[in-house]
Amino acid sequence: MKKLVRDKIPEFATEATYRELPKEEIEPALKNKLIEETQEVVEAKTEDNLIEELGDVYEVLTAYLKFKGVSQEEFLKLVATKRDYKGGFTKFLEMTTED
Repeated sequence: MKKLVRDKIPEFATEATYRELPKEEIEPALKNKLIEETQEVVEAKTEDNLIEELGDVYEVLTAYLKFKGVSQEEFLKLVATKRDYKGGFTKFLEMTTED
């Protein structure tokens, strides 16, 4: 199994082998990691585990933004612009459509 891991994992999981990804492999690895961590949010069984997994999603998102050269300030400005236009998720609205 191959997957993107946190920087200090080699200190703990010494039985595995590691390599630094070349630039062309980083974005696909980040996308896969984001999917993996999001799935772990869905599967979280306790409140503490949920918060921990949301933290992992945040770490991957932060790394992705850095890789793309987008500052957190710039990103949050884009998020705010979209929120102003379409709203946020504070009303917990569920949409039903006829398929």
